[in-house]
Amino acid sequence: MKHLHATYRGGVWLLCALLLSGCFARGTRPPLTPTLNALAPEVSPIATPLQPEPTLEPTPFTPDPARPPSEVAQQPTPLPPPTQPAPPSSAVRVFIAEGAPPELAAVFTPLIASGQVVLSDAASAQVQLTRVAPNTPTPLLARWVYVPVVPFLSTAERISIPAIQRFWRGDVMALADLGEGGQPPVLVMTEEVRRWLVSGLGEPAPNVPTEVVLEEILAPRLWELRNAWSILPFQKLNPTLKALSVDGVNILSRSVSVDQWAMTDTFGIVGADSAALQSVTQAILAAGTWRATNRDPTRLTSLILTGVTALTRATAWKMETQGILYPARDIAPFFAEADILHTSNEVAFAQNCPYPDPASQSLLFCSREKYFELLRHIGVNVIELTGNHVNDWGTEALLNTLAIYEAHSIPYFGGGKNAADAQRAAIRVHNGNTIAFIGCNAVGPRGAWATETRPGAARCEDEYLSREIPRLKALADIVVMTIQYQELYQYNAPPAQDAFFRKYAAMGADVVIGSQAHQPQGFAFTAWQGGAFIHFGLGNLFFDQMQALGMRQMFADKLTLYEGRLLSVTLFTGLIEDYARPRPMTEAERAAFLRTIFKASGW
Repeated sequence: MKHLHATYRGGVWLLCALLLSGCFARGTRPPLTPTLNALAPEVSPIATPLQPEPTLEPTPFTPDPARPPSEVAQQPTPLPPPTQPAPPSSAVRVFIAEGAPPELAAVFTPLIASGQVVLSDAASAQVQLTRVAPNTPTPLLARWVYVPVVPFLSTAERISIPAIQRFWRGDVMALADLGEGGQPPVLVMTEEVRRWLVSGLGEPAPNVPTEVVLEEILAPRLWELRNAWSILPFQKLNPTLKALSVDGVNILSRSVSVDQWAMTDTFGIVGADSAALQSVTQAILAAGTWRATNRDPTRLTSLILTGVTALTRATAWKMETQGILYPARDIAPFFAEADILHTSNEVAFAQNCPYPDPASQSLLFCSREKYFELLRHIGVNVIELTGNHVNDWGTEALLNTLAIYEAHSIPYFGGGKNAADAQRAAIRVHNGNTIAFIGCNAVGPRGAWATETRPGAARCEDEYLSREIPRLKALADIVVMTIQYQELYQYNAPPAQDAFFRKYAAMGADVVIGSQAHQPQGFAFTAWQGGAFIHFGLGNLFFDQMQALGMRQMFADKLTLYEGRLLSVTLFTGLIEDYARPRPMTEAERAAFLRTIFKASGW
C-alpha cells in the first residue's frame, strides 16, 4: 500500500501539499447557517428492485444531544494573553506545529505550568512537536489515524485519496458518490481537523463546500445535511456515523495496521538542541502522558452480533447432505473479523434427535449433537438462549446443550439451568474492554421460560432488570441487552416494540438487540453521543425460511469497541440461499436493502 509521505516522508498529507501547492486560493467559503427544524426529515419513497415497499410505521430518530445543533460554530476572537512574568532562562523553548493533535500538544501543559517549558515560535524553538518521518529516531513518536465518515443512514461505502485531493483543490463533484441528488457533498469538520488538513494541504479552493462546527454538533449536522461527509481522528468515531474504507482498506478491520492506512500521519518531538530535547523527553516519559497512537490494536475489540440460529429441518438436512460446515461457506471471512462472536441458538442439541426431514412442518425442533461443530468452526464464543424453542425437545435436551457449552468454555446468557442461572449475565473481557451480555424472553411460550427448578429462557422481569442492568453498567464498559420479542414479519418496529426496546436503553443498556426477528428490522439511536444503539431485528443467521425475500435477508452487526467505548457499527448484509447458506449481498442488493431498512427506521 502506498502512503502519502512528504519530502521527509513524515506527514501523510504532505504529498498532497506537494501535488497541490500553488493551486489554492486563500479565500474561504462563508459558513452555512443550518436550519435544524428536523433531525430526520421525511424521505421520498425509494423503490427497491427486490420487492414492493411494505406499509411502514416509521420509528423516528430521536437523539437527545447535550446541546441543540442550532448554529454552525463561529470561531471566537482570541483574547490577548495575560501578562506573564519572563520565563526562567533555563526553560526550554518549545514550538507546537499547526495541525498537531491536541492530545499530543497537551503533554506540554504541566511542563509549562512548572516553568520547565515555554512556548515559542519555530525559529527560536529548541524543541518542536511537528510532523516527522515514521522512522525518526525519537522515543516520542506518534502515528495518528484519521478516518472519513458519512452519516450512518448513508449507503456510501468507500472513498479514495485521489478523489479527496481533487475535491480539496476544487473538483467538488469528485466525491458526488458520497451524497444524494447529484450535488457535491459538504465537508463538515471540527476546527481540529480543519487545522490538520490546512497544515498539510493549504487552504481549500474557494468553491469547496465546507463547514466548521463544534465537535458535539458534528454528527447531527451530518445527519441534517445528509449530503455531507467528515474526517475524524480514529478515537473520536461515533456509532451514528459510518467509517468509509479508503482505497479498498477498512480501518475497522482488526487485520489492518496503521502502516496500511493511507490517512495515517506521523508526529514527533524533535530538536537540534540535544540537552533541551533530552530534558523534555525525560519529563514527558516520566509523566506517562505520551500516546504512541490513537489506534492501538491492543485496545481494540470486534464484537459481532448475529440473529436466529436453528440447525433443524431443511437447514439440518443440507448439513447432512452437503457437510456440517456448508452453511458458513460464504460468510466465514466476515466472522474471522470477530474477537467475540455471538449468536442466538434457539434449538437444543439432543442426544436422541432424529435424522432431519426437510419437508417437515413440525414446530418442535432439535439439533443433532454433531451440528455443534458448525458453531465452533465460525468461532462462536458467547451464546444467547432467549429463544422460544429452547425446550422443544424437553428439558433434558437443554441441559445436555448447556453441558456442551460448558465443556467448550463457551459462556451463555438469557437462559440456563433454572431461573437464577438464566438471569445471569455473561461477561467477556478482551483487550481491556469489558462487555456484559444479558437477555430475556418477553413472549414465551410458558414452556420455554425457566423456573426455579426447570431450565429454560429468562423471562423479561423489569423489577429485576431495572436493578441488574445498572449494576452491570457499573462493572462493564458496554452492556448488550438482547430481547426475544414478538415475531413480526415487517421491516419497521411498531410503536409498542420501539417503546419496549428503548425502556432497556433507559435502564443503562448500551446496545439493545432484537434476536427474535426472522425478517430484519430497522434501527434507532437514543442520543448523538453516548446513547444506545438499537437494532430491532437482525433476521435469521442459519434457518430454512425461504418463503419470502424478507426472511432471506439478514444482518450481522460488527461493533467496534475501543478503550471501553462503542466506536462504530459495521453492517454485514446477507441473503440466505439453499435453505441454509447466507451469502454476502451484491452491491445493488445491499444498497436497495439498506434504503428499505433506513426508510423503515424513519430516516
